[in-house]
Amino acid sequence: MDRNKQEVGIPFTLKAGKRATANIAYPINNTGGSGVRGTALVVTPPNETHHVTVPVAVNLPVSNTDEGKLEVTPVFQER
Repeated sequence: MDRNKQEVGIPFTLKAGKRATANIAYPINNTGGSGVRGTALVVTPPNETHHVTVPVAVNLPVSNTDEGKLEVTPVFQER
């Protein structure tokens, strides 16, 4: 998946014990087929070279078009 450089979150430092959130949007697999099962997202923060693996449970429909991509919003600090 390519990084969308158009939407940018506000930089912040996540302090110990605090949480951050991001939204994941993906098309529901209602095709009747088995689809593609995803169990993790590998996230690389902006201006960083290391990544974090985040567990997820998604089932995406198989498609030969660019429609219905999985998208992740920028990370925002929870208040």
